[in-house]
This record gives sequence, C-alpha cells and structure tokens, in this order.
Amino acid sequence: MEKIRLRKASWEYDPAIALGPRGGFGTVLLGRGEDGTEVAVKKLHISAGSAGYREFAISEELEGKTFSHIIPFYDSGIDAETMGYFVVMAKAERSLQQLIEKGPVSENDSVKILTDIARALREAEEIIHRDLKPGNVLYHESKWKLADFGIARFVEDSTSLNTLKECLSPLYAAPEQWRLERATKATDVYAFGCIAFTLLTGHPPFLSGDLHDLRNCHLNEDPPKLPASVKMQQLVSLCLRKNPKARPSIDSILKQLEGMFSPLNPPNSIIATVGAAVATEEAKKEAEILRKKAEKKEREELAGDAIKSLGSIIETMFETIEREAILAQRLGQWSISLGNGQLRIEVPFPVLGKGFFSNAGKDIICGALIIVEQTGMVNYRGRSANLWFGDFTNSEFRWWEISYFEWSSRGRIFEPFGISNISQLRDADYAASNILHSVQHAATPKPIDGEYVEEFMKRWMTRLAEAAIQRLQKPRSLPER
Repeated sequence: MEKIRLRKASWEYDPAIALGPRGGFGTVLLGRGEDGTEVAVKKLHISAGSAGYREFAISEELEGKTFSHIIPFYDSGIDAETMGYFVVMAKAERSLQQLIEKGPVSENDSVKILTDIARALREAEEIIHRDLKPGNVLYHESKWKLADFGIARFVEDSTSLNTLKECLSPLYAAPEQWRLERATKATDVYAFGCIAFTLLTGHPPFLSGDLHDLRNCHLNEDPPKLPASVKMQQLVSLCLRKNPKARPSIDSILKQLEGMFSPLNPPNSIIATVGAAVATEEAKKEAEILRKKAEKKEREELAGDAIKSLGSIIETMFETIEREAILAQRLGQWSISLGNGQLRIEVPFPVLGKGFFSNAGKDIICGALIIVEQTGMVNYRGRSANLWFGDFTNSEFRWWEISYFEWSSRGRIFEPFGISNISQLRDADYAASNILHSVQHAATPKPIDGEYVEEFMKRWMTRLAEAAIQRLQKPRSLPER
C-alpha cells in the first residue's frame, strides 16, 4: 500500500488494484481512509509543477456541497512526498461502462439511467464536466451518479490545448472539443447523447480505431439511426447536433425523459500618428470581416442542422400517416395527400442573416412553411403556418410554429397563413414585436420539437384528416384561443 498526505487527511492506496481501466485524466485505484473505510483514489496524469495555483480547483467547486447525483468528494491535493496529484472519492459499486459491456440496455432502464445523469448535470449547473462517458457514471447508494466533476477543467487550466486533446475520450468528445474550442454545458449534452446511444445499442454512435476518421465523424457525419422509440430518437438526435447552440437544455432533456417514461510610447511625427490610426482602423475592418464570415458560417451550419432535425420530424409524421391511413400517398419528400387533403412543407428560408427580426429582438436562423389544403372547396382552401428555428425565449434555439392573420384580410386563399417570401418578413417581425401592425400572430407561438413533437404531429394530422373529407373549417375568430 502507498501512503499519501493531502489537504484534509492521510490516505493509502494499492497501485496494483485498479477500480477501472486507465482513463484520459488518471487511474482510479482502491484505497482506504484512516478509519479503514474503502475509497477510490484517482491519481491524475499531471505533475505538481504543471498544477500550479490551480491546486485547490476541485475543492473550491465541490467542497462543502451536498449532491444527490454526484459521487461524494472527500479530498484532493498534491502529496508532498511523491509530488503527485490525487483526488479521493467514495467507492462505487460499478460503472456504467461495466453495465454496457454486458450488452444493450432496455429503453425503460435506459430512461432511468439517463434521468439520473441529467439530474446530475442540472444539479451541478455551474460546473461543466468536459469528460462525460460511461466510465465516469457510477452506481452508488442505489443511484447512478457522476464522478470526476471539475477534473477535466483542472487539467485544461493546467496544460496546453495540445496536451488536453490527448486526454479527451474520443468516442464521446463533442465537435467543439475536436476543434480545441472551450467547452460549454452543451458539450456535456453532446456526450450525454453519445451515452444514450451507447446504452441502447451497446456501442457509441461512431466507432473507428483511426482518430482522424473518428474526428471527421463527430464533425461531419450523422449517427446511425437509433433502434428506439420516436421520442428517444428525437432526444438523441437533438443532443448530437453538431452546433452546440442547437442542442437542448438540461431542463428540456429532463422534460423529454419524463415524457418518454412516461502599444508603448506614442509616435512623434504626425505621419506616424496617422499611419498608426489607419493601421488600427484597417485591423478593425479586417477583424469585422473575419467575424462576419465566421458568423455566416456558423449560421449556415446551425441552419443545416435545424433543417435536418425538422426533416426527421416530418418523416416521422408522414410514416405515421401512411401507417394509419393506407390510402395516403406520398407526393414528394415533404408532401403527402389523403382524399381531398394535402399536407406539404416548403423551405423558403433555408438560412436567414441577423436583422430580419430586429424590431422583435429575436434571432431567427431559418424558416419553413407548413400547409394543409383541401380541394373542391371554394370558400375555404385551407391554412398554413411558418416553422421558425430560432431563439424566441432568450434561452435556447428550437423550432416554433407561428401562424398569422391580417385585420383587413380579404380574398386570402389560406387563413391563418404563413409567410412565404423575403418581402413579407417585415410583417413577421412586426407581428412578433410590440408595434401595432395589420398582421398579427393568429395563435400563441408553439414549440414543435423535443418534448412537443407529438402535439405538433397530432395537430397537423388532424387538420389533414379534416381536409381529406372537406371538413376543415376556418377558425370562427382570430387569434385562436
């Protein structure tokens, strides 16, 4: 047994008895406290010299706090004798990795496990894990809890990014980690999605022994279709979005899970002074050009991910229609008919720059149009609505359904109606703002993805059914209640 002295107490550990495989940040060994209680001692892969002033980083974040879904933290620090850095935690019964190695887990059991993990992520909302994986999910006191909170950030602050990338867990690392960008809570959400996929299939979404190929998969490839319920497929798909801004919040994840489970001196000459000013101004212009290019690329990527996720929702809805109504006919990728009714989706706004919704103060990335039409009806042809992907609540990006009506509307084919061209975006902006305008929202904006996808599908499938038998009626009053 090796003895170490940390900040709080003395501990000993057996270097020959590992409690799990060697990880990216350290090795977990069987240890004991001064009273003989068995503990888990993690020996980190960093030296005291590199640790520097961050010695008590983990202690500062976890010490004195009580968590129900995070493994209890007992001690940490540098052992003066060995100059090694250690973290002492409670000893768990087993890891999630050990469970997964036995094969896929049922969806019901997976929901319970994922709920525990999500609760842990919300419980420590101010801390980003950065290395979430099955090996860091441990079963302790009849709950699945997270271990190694804070360690990844401690190592990140103590080493260079080039060293840090060697510590990542490639199978669960988010795209932004592969690009060596700083992690956010959305980074943990991506890893959460990878864990969910692994639980249900027995393997991560991307498998490759070649790191370059694995990096390309996380950055550019879509994961295989998950053999699970529509709700679980939706959740995992949302979590595995490439752009971190497009991933759901922890609260949304929990709601979805509940729904399933139910310079120096100044220059002297005037020419030098002017020259410096011109150089500064040119640098500002160049920086602004680069910023706009990066912003445009980011919005295009975010819009692309959003359209893909919308496509998944529409495909699920159409598959449901075909299954429940055998006479339904596909008229195209995003169009289907039944009797006298037709339901179709168009994408007139594949990507929008900032500023189109400036009066409303909303950031809308892209937009689609959903239409249900009934043939043979002169008085009422049908209705449409916009599907906008953006941040309407200053909290997260997601898909929203918004329809419109006009106070002096006469001769409109569809009402409520959706906006179908750029020239009409001004109306949508005013309708979402506090400015009095002739065009207004025909109903309260409704989120349609994540935990709301079933409501969205039911709403529009019902309208298609009514149109199929020419019974789709114009609302008696607008806005709709």
